[in-house]
Amino acid sequence: MKKLLLFCLSALALVSCKKSGNEAGPTSLPVTGNFTALNIKTNPQLVKLTVSSNKLNIVYTEDLTLVLDSNRLAQKCAVHLKEDFTGTTLANFDYQSLTKYGVNATNWVDDNLNNMVVNSSKDTLIAGKMFVKKRITRSFIYQKIYNSSDDASMALNQLLKQKDIITFSAYYAPTDTETAATSNTAMLNYVKM
Repeated sequence: MKKLLLFCLSALALVSCKKSGNEAGPTSLPVTGNFTALNIKTNPQLVKLTVSSNKLNIVYTEDLTLVLDSNRLAQKCAVHLKEDFTGTTLANFDYQSLTKYGVNATNWVDDNLNNMVVNSSKDTLIAGKMFVKKRITRSFIYQKIYNSSDDASMALNQLLKQKDIITFSAYYAPTDTETAATSNTAMLNYVKM
């Protein structure tokens, strides 16, 4: 019964379309680069590595900011954010993620901004135009069991040498010719904890 109720709530959340209010006044930032209807601002992404016994533990914490045109956002039902791990070492591992509703998912994260936990949302004035900055952080938890502790440590040391780049893309839904999708990349920084 709990699973059915959870499924119904999740389905309702996926089809709902709501915007969260923002009581804080706008701030003005200096213009650096071009800002279109949708932008992704990234920094190097942190990937924490540990070994316990023969298990390699990897925690990738996604941290990025979407900069959205306030007028476009008001006209759209949703914004979608996707991660592309292709070409990264993380693509070789299965991961777990926790949804906004507390569901533990395997190899899946919700790409609809309406269903993500937004850490902060702030109106921002850029070159005389109103934008909304939404900061998204969420964790991807990877674990792999090896034959021995030495094998797990060797895998950790190999990851520390990687120079992976992850690609993010975002788009408004429904789409139209004036709100093109956007993308950006970020370096993955592997750190032994």
